[in-house]
Amino acid sequence: MSGRRAGQAVLETAWPIDLGLTVASHGWVHLEPWHWDPATGALSRAERIGDRIGTVALRQRDPTTLLVSWRGFAAADRAAILARAARWVSAEWNPAAAVAALAAGFAEEAGLVARGGGRLLRCSTFYEDFIKTLLTVNTSWSGTCRMTAALIAEPGGGAFPLPQAVIDYGEERLRRIAKLGFRAPVAVSATERMLDDGVIDAEGNGDSGGLDHDYLLGLKGIGPYAAAHCRMLLHDFSRIPVDSVVVAHLRERHDTTPEAFIAARAECGIYLGLGYRLMRLKEKFQVAQSELSLSRHPREGGGPGASDDAVALDSRLRGNDDPKMQSSGY
Repeated sequence: MSGRRAGQAVLETAWPIDLGLTVASHGWVHLEPWHWDPATGALSRAERIGDRIGTVALRQRDPTTLLVSWRGFAAADRAAILARAARWVSAEWNPAAAVAALAAGFAEEAGLVARGGGRLLRCSTFYEDFIKTLLTVNTSWSGTCRMTAALIAEPGGGAFPLPQAVIDYGEERLRRIAKLGFRAPVAVSATERMLDDGVIDAEGNGDSGGLDHDYLLGLKGIGPYAAAHCRMLLHDFSRIPVDSVVVAHLRERHDTTPEAFIAARAECGIYLGLGYRLMRLKEKFQVAQSELSLSRHPREGGGPGASDDAVALDSRLRGNDDPKMQSSGY
């Protein structure tokens, strides 16, 4: 452990970022190695840098300042740690064009973007986002959680595995031990091809230009939903990642189909997918606010239990207790 220590740094951003809204944006925070503490507002996870595994945490100080802390890394790892934390919240993404594009068709959602929303929580590398997206295909959310945990334990050894570790682990063990099923050969073959084509590096960092929609669709076993979801996590919001959960949501909540919804919101252009994602997040807010009002009504004046209700609903609002919404990871 010589040379390893705790550290902290400040991550300044050019635009407002709401860490809580980012955590609530989709289901990634429920998958290992993420941990979200709604009481302290701390987002943390295990990370591998070189041959070291430690912990990195992120907290919000103000709308344009995030506090990054870590344990178990050397001083020389500081730049890599900050780069990963910045990727989690898309710190480099300028939301101005999205706000303008969404103003007509998704006015309230555009307001969420302006206040620091509109950022989907991203993993430390594109490769981790890719594999976790694959693990949402044709399965329950509990199945996605179980498969992800198995990869973290072995071959990850406590953190998300590197691409070569997945290849070395092999299809047979991915099926038998990690229980990936039909996803096992897809994970191995896609990893090999992305490495061979140079669109990901040995650490799993992706080349967004090379990882376009057509390229992703060309990977054996990757369909339109997975390709669109991966592209959203690279800030291409032009498509809605349509799966059975999206179909059911639009039918039950809006009495429409994905095709009709997309046609009706054509003015959103390349930000259509972001508009839909934020609409889902807004609806989540509305449900939480409604339940908060109902739960507090009998106890007006702050009687016993009122603060507990607020904490529980804030936990749901911030993405800590909403598995049904997250059943597809989207």
